[in-house]
Amino acid sequence: MISKDNREQKLLQFLSKNQDYVTSKDLADVLHTSKKTVYRLIKEINDKCADDSLIVSEKGRGYKLLYEEFINYQISNKNYKEDHFSPNERRKRIMEELLLSSPKPIKIHHLFSAYYVGDSVVFNDGQIMSEELKKYNLVLERKNRTLAIIGEEVNIRKAIKDIIEIFNIIDIDDLKTNQELKFSKYDVLFMLDQLRNIEKDLNITIPYPYNVNIFSHLYILLNRSRKSSAFIYTDKESSEETEKMKKDFNLYQVAKSTVYNMEKYLNNALPEIEIYFLYQYLVSSRMQGTLVTTSNLSSRVIQVTKLYIDEMSTRIGLDMDNQPIFVDLANHIKPMLNRLEHKIRVKNSLLSQIKVTYEEIFTSVTNVSEFISEKFNLPAINDDENGFITLYFAKMIETSEHQRPIKTLIMCTTGIGTSELLKAKASKKFPELEIVDVVASRNMQMFKEKYSDIELILSTVHIEDNIPFLIVSAMFTIEDQKRLQRKIEEIYHER
Repeated sequence: MISKDNREQKLLQFLSKNQDYVTSKDLADVLHTSKKTVYRLIKEINDKCADDSLIVSEKGRGYKLLYEEFINYQISNKNYKEDHFSPNERRKRIMEELLLSSPKPIKIHHLFSAYYVGDSVVFNDGQIMSEELKKYNLVLERKNRTLAIIGEEVNIRKAIKDIIEIFNIIDIDDLKTNQELKFSKYDVLFMLDQLRNIEKDLNITIPYPYNVNIFSHLYILLNRSRKSSAFIYTDKESSEETEKMKKDFNLYQVAKSTVYNMEKYLNNALPEIEIYFLYQYLVSSRMQGTLVTTSNLSSRVIQVTKLYIDEMSTRIGLDMDNQPIFVDLANHIKPMLNRLEHKIRVKNSLLSQIKVTYEEIFTSVTNVSEFISEKFNLPAINDDENGFITLYFAKMIETSEHQRPIKTLIMCTTGIGTSELLKAKASKKFPELEIVDVVASRNMQMFKEKYSDIELILSTVHIEDNIPFLIVSAMFTIEDQKRLQRKIEEIYHER
């Protein structure tokens, strides 16, 4: 069953991509719920807004999202005070503090005093956190009015990365001013400087979300080094893995140099295995400026990429047998396979929006990923990865659709003279229009049958028809051109 919060989020995201009014029945179908529930959700959303409503209604048309107010609402909702934290947010913050300090115990009073909760809430939170930590093979230990998290270092770091919300950002530069970070701006600037050095030394750019992923790794290493005197590593890299890393000379030297810089900054020695860990994050990241070609791709990367393209071509009915999509997707598949092998998860902060905006493509990608995982004996490909892959195919589809010209009729009262002038001006200003004919309004029905695939009618008179039309003057003024540009964008969006 979908939770109320998820329904609200899905409702807002659906309305945000549909700029016109949407009926309550359509919203109910999208949310798989009743119209009564839709009414209640909209009321609750609007009640949360301090000023104006986010969602407006119009009788006979349905509901519409006020987009600018929605953007402002999202921004303002990022700034919570501690006394406004939900129980789930409270537990996440407490787990973060315990994980960063693990295995060091922390007094319960210190952990919960800022939230003004009683003993029963503390006990209940402990039970819930304990169950959550079991997913990572970690134990929440309660002793002498203290709490501590016990477990292996690899599992502790995985839990930290999943729980800390700060890494759900898109712009890495936001880290410089984000108030949620619990360490100094000097630490942030130091780690960002390490990222810049990596890019400079390799002569590449590390795009989102891989730059955030590497930053999060450095953040966790920095904080764990300060808060815990020793790391518990039960696994060591094999000699074969070490040799393979050292043969990848450039990445190995960058990883080694970055760890050395971390040691100097901390004034503390770090385990040798940290070089290997950082190397895995680097080799699992996509790097712009080093496009792969078929000559330096492994056979497995080529096979997986081709299978994605073949299967998706069949499912979405689009011929994608061309080099640009292959190279672009292979650039993602190559580090993705490494992430799967080494259990490195990259958070996709746009995942919920991708699922709503490209629902059919995402579903197809998920099904293809399951097939590929089974065929190549790979670990399960998670939704974050499926979301990233979805964007490659969505880009291909939208590019293809935008390249297809919009079939257009020019219509006037007579079909000659002014309409020919309008045709000349529109063709010159808007090459994306394929003007198939110039017709008289009285012959409209005949031409509708002849051109059943028409997408737009430019007319100097009002017409009653289901085909999108735009009334313009024969002189095709600047205002007419602006309105036509908006209409073209609407047609592309509906495609």
